[in-house]
Amino acid sequence: MHAPTAAHFVLVKRILRYIKGTITHGLHFTPSPLVLTAYADADWAGDSTDRRSTTGFCIFLGSNLVSWCAKKQATVARSSTEAEYRALAQCTTDIVWLHQLLTELQVASHTPYVLWCDNSSAIALAHNPVFHARTKHIEVDYHFIREKVVDKLVQVLHVGTAAQLADIFTKPLSVARFLFLKGKLMIGASPSSV
Repeated sequence: MHAPTAAHFVLVKRILRYIKGTITHGLHFTPSPLVLTAYADADWAGDSTDRRSTTGFCIFLGSNLVSWCAKKQATVARSSTEAEYRALAQCTTDIVWLHQLLTELQVASHTPYVLWCDNSSAIALAHNPVFHARTKHIEVDYHFIREKVVDKLVQVLHVGTAAQLADIFTKPLSVARFLFLKGKLMIGASPSSV
């Protein structure tokens, strides 16, 4: 914003064209069990300007998308494991908030909530405190995810890259992959606009 170039203007125009083409799109909700499930991902060093990673996650209540995020990480990650772990931590923060909301609304809790991740090292880090001696460069406040695993609020499980729904928030995708993931997120044209 402080030093825009012609390339930035081209990207802004692309975003505006995207918004114009999807103005009638929205989320579709269907009745389903009230269980939280989440997918978290990161695009390690994806920004070619400052090499910061992008966090992406989506949280479902049953089959309905209720929370999502696509955000550049505040610091540069030194490894893909660190970037993925930060994404897990940010997603866990939202899960904790949604858990508290559901508790306040007196909705039965089905913990542990499943958090899917496609990085085996980040999953191992969340489950195994022995790994932490090698990861001192990760800020201490991100280690709270391990506490949530120990408290059995979340269960971090592996998901293959092909089934990683959070890819839509972190990576450039082919049209076919984008449309597939968009469908899985239950996003589409509203019935009144069809």
